[in-house]
This record gives sequence, structure tokens and C-alpha cells, in this order.
Amino acid sequence: MIEARLGPRAHMILLVALVVVLAVMLSALAPNTFPTLRNMQSMMGQIAPLAILSICIGITFLIGGIDLSIVAVANCAAITAALVGEAMGPDAGALGMLAAGGAALAIGLLAGLTNGYLISRSRVHPIAITLGTMSVFIGISTGITNGATVFGNGYLSGLSTATVALMPMTFVVFLVLLALCTVVTLKTRFGFHMYALGESDKVARFSRLPVGRTILLTYAASGVLAAIAGLIMFSSTNAANVSFASSYLMQAILIAVVAGIDPYGGTGRLWAILLGAAAMQMLQTGINMSLGSWSGASFASNFIWGVLLIAVLGLSKRLSTRKRRTREAEVEEKLEAAQPEAA
Repeated sequence: MIEARLGPRAHMILLVALVVVLAVMLSALAPNTFPTLRNMQSMMGQIAPLAILSICIGITFLIGGIDLSIVAVANCAAITAALVGEAMGPDAGALGMLAAGGAALAIGLLAGLTNGYLISRSRVHPIAITLGTMSVFIGISTGITNGATVFGNGYLSGLSTATVALMPMTFVVFLVLLALCTVVTLKTRFGFHMYALGESDKVARFSRLPVGRTILLTYAASGVLAAIAGLIMFSSTNAANVSFASSYLMQAILIAVVAGIDPYGGTGRLWAILLGAAAMQMLQTGINMSLGSWSGASFASNFIWGVLLIAVLGLSKRLSTRKRRTREAEVEEKLEAAQPEAA
């Protein structure tokens, strides 16, 4: 039991140490550029959409699932915002912004409810369901735009340029969403249901917990969060395309796992995504500094993320198996101790 309690704490200490070491190393290597306010703001702006997508992965991990459609949903929401904004006209102002943002969030909610309904009703593994819906959303977005990039009227550009307490507004949005999701998962009955479902689907159903509703609401939240990430990406470029952020899915999964959220469900704290995202962003900065203007930098980055994802998932699987075996052994010991001694 002591080992189980120390595990997550040791992981958090290691993660904090990784962030500190990376910050010190990069500051030493580039003292005139890395530790500056402008660079910090740039990094926070880059972290925001990816970290929000990591929350999507994190909440579905907690219930023992996964949402592979988040990037497709984000792009579909961004495309919807661009098309609605264009239809409203350049002079719509705040009304145009509300219409574009509301339409994008509605798309995210619909996509999430679709995923949740299919997973809860069919009881097919979420990988298969969300992989299928990912293709559906990509097909819809491609059909609407013919694969071309669509541009907005700049309604949402203020979201990417505004700052709050020297932090980009987009990063503040991420922090608010992360805090909200952390409170919901740790302090509410719904959060208890999420952890219980991730711990054991069979036990949750046997205990008559609202499994179907928990799955439906979790994936609905994932869809809305993905749409918000899409709006943030759209606000920074004023453009949307079905192929944008293609590498974000892999990176979001990596961040969630690095943050200590068990892909097999029932373990992890969402707030650690902040540390995981910071560590990954610093690694990306270090890779960019090392590779410079090399033409193969993009390939090398994807290769590194892939290797890291495989390694971290493998380690997570070993730790998860060890944890479950320890828990099973503890249960067996309690059952043996509860049995009356033979006369």
C-alpha cells in the first residue's frame, strides 16, 4: 500500500524535476532568447491548443477509453467557425463572433455525443469507434471545403493576441479549463464515477453506477474541448484546413501519459497535464534549436515523438500491470485474513 501511494508522488516529483532541468539547460544554451518574456509568451501560446487536446485524451483515459477523433473534431469546428463567420459578413462584429464560436462548440458537442452514444451502446472498444468517427469527420470537412483552406473574417483574432497578467489569453483559457476539469474529476460524484469506471468496467456495472451516462458525458466534454482547441488554432491563423495539426493527436497522447494518466483507466490527475505540456514544449524547443534550419527537422521531430510515445506507453503498461497485481494480492490477503481459522 505504501508503494502504491508513493508511486504517483514520485512521478510528480520526477516530472517537476524534468521541467526544471529542461528550463535550466535551454536557458544556458540560449540565454538571450529562451528565458525572455516574449519567448515564454510564445511557448504558452503554442502550448494552449495542444494542452487542451491533452485534456480530451486525459478524461477519456480516466474512464478506460480514448478519443482518436479530437484533431478531426477540432478542424471541423474551426472550418465551421470560418464558414459561419463568412456567411455573417465582415460587419457582423460581436454577433458574428458569437455565431461562429457557438456553431463550432455545437459541432464539438454533437461529435462528442455521437462518440459517447456509439461507445456506450455498442460496447465496442473506443479505439475502433473513434477511429471510425475520425474518418467520418475528416470526410465531412473535406466534402465541405473540397480539401481547400478556408479563411475567416478575423472575428476571433483577439483571442490569440490578448494577454492577461502577461500570459496569452489562449493559455489562460487552457488553465481555466484544466482547473475546471480537475475539480470535476476530483471533487464531484461524476468524477468518482469516472475513476470507478476506469478502474473496472465490470465492477462499475455490477455496482449499478451510471456507466452509460458517464461515458456519454465524458465524450461530450471531450468533443467540446476539442472544438475549443480548434477555435484557438483558428484564432491564431485565421485559417482552417482538414489537415491542420496532424501531429497533435500523437503529442496529446504523449503529454497525457507523461503526466501520469494511466491509459488503462482509473489513475492520474489532470492538473499534471500542465507539467507534461510544459516538458513537451521545452523538448520541442530544444529539438528546434538543435536541428536549426535543417530541411528534415519536421521528420526528425515526428520520429522523436513516435519513439517517445512507444517507450512511455510501454513503461506505463508495465507499471499498470504491476499496480494491478499488487492490488489483487492485497485483496487476496484481506480475503484470507477474513476467513475463520480452521478448528
